[in-house]
Amino acid sequence: MSMIKFIHTADLHLDTPFKGLSLWNDDLASKLKEATFNSFRKIIDLCIQEKADFMIIAGDIFDSENKSLAAQLKFVDELKRLSNKGIPVYFVCGNHDPLSSWLESIQMPGNTFRFDSAEVENYIFQKNDKPLVDIYGISFQNKVVNENLALKYNLTNDQSLISIAILHGTTGAPGSHENYAPFKVEDVTGKGFDYWALGHIHKRQIIRDRYPVIVYPGNPQGRDFGETGAKGCYMVEIAKNKTPEIRFIPTQLIRFEDVRIDLTGEEKIDRLSGRIEEVISSLEDYEENTSCILRISFYGRTPLHSLLNKQEEVEQLVHYFNEGQLNQMNYIWIDSIRVKTRPVIDTEQIKKGADFTAEILKTIEKFEGEPGKIAGLIKDAESDFNSPQTKRELKELSEDDHKEILEKAKWILIDQLIKEQE
Repeated sequence: MSMIKFIHTADLHLDTPFKGLSLWNDDLASKLKEATFNSFRKIIDLCIQEKADFMIIAGDIFDSENKSLAAQLKFVDELKRLSNKGIPVYFVCGNHDPLSSWLESIQMPGNTFRFDSAEVENYIFQKNDKPLVDIYGISFQNKVVNENLALKYNLTNDQSLISIAILHGTTGAPGSHENYAPFKVEDVTGKGFDYWALGHIHKRQIIRDRYPVIVYPGNPQGRDFGETGAKGCYMVEIAKNKTPEIRFIPTQLIRFEDVRIDLTGEEKIDRLSGRIEEVISSLEDYEENTSCILRISFYGRTPLHSLLNKQEEVEQLVHYFNEGQLNQMNYIWIDSIRVKTRPVIDTEQIKKGADFTAEILKTIEKFEGEPGKIAGLIKDAESDFNSPQTKRELKELSEDDHKEILEKAKWILIDQLIKEQE
């Protein structure tokens, strides 16, 4: 049996209206708007460069059923590039791009196969006039599908062919996603398919790495800080009765990351830029040709603690790091910096003393051991605020928020007391 090579992608979300763009730099907003299209273009390039036999898209090609005409035309233009190379595309429609929302006037190029929504359809991929792969799929007709579509899949042709099922749906915990077309792994493992090409969940995961292989590729371009990490598609090489080789390939143009940087012992403020670059280069599946948008948390005991705990200094630091970045081909843009550092202080030595600082430290540590006391303290503080919004925000704080506030307050207070003693 011949080895077949294909690309499995899903959840392109072309034309995504990035949330909160009005709060971003205008130039950055423009780059973000193009990121999903450019990521898809990289996938098309990859198909051509790797001489893939075909490409699979497991739903949610667009971000909204009210997709723009321009977005649909751009999508078709990219498919034409594959059609001109003789590379077929097989895709289903998901909850964000249900079949009912597609314009009838949009003509798909040759070698492009869109699955219907009435029932599971199948197409046979041939190479050199020889049938090799049996591909099955079903599209969402409308946005909401609560039915277990997986139960509809059954092999109907020669079972000596490699069989692939394309399904947009949910297995396991849906997380932030709607629980559309839910199914269980056991619903699909006994149906005789070699590979289940899934879509809908944006976190890439190989649900099952042996026959039948079950894979979510995740979305190829993150869109906010809820979609951090490397994003891309899977290159799959498969032959009948052999475990497929599955290779993740990053395709994002912009990578969102929450990073923590340990500044323990760091004395020089001008080294921070280098520390940020070090952390970025150590990220999993890091690529030099990818831009990054970061939320940074500084932590650790450092002589820079006093300087970094001044809000106006941190804001200026963010501005300094971002200056000129968007003029570069690959940039690092700092969205925010959170300071969780500690001063270089021996708290155990302080507690041995009998002064006010020692008593303050001992009192705070009592609160740290009793979460109820912290909540009571914050509740008592509500009466000191006149703003209804502030009072409302105080009530919405979680237990972890309480601990973080107390921790930060402790080190600000101790740092100031030590400074006054000096």
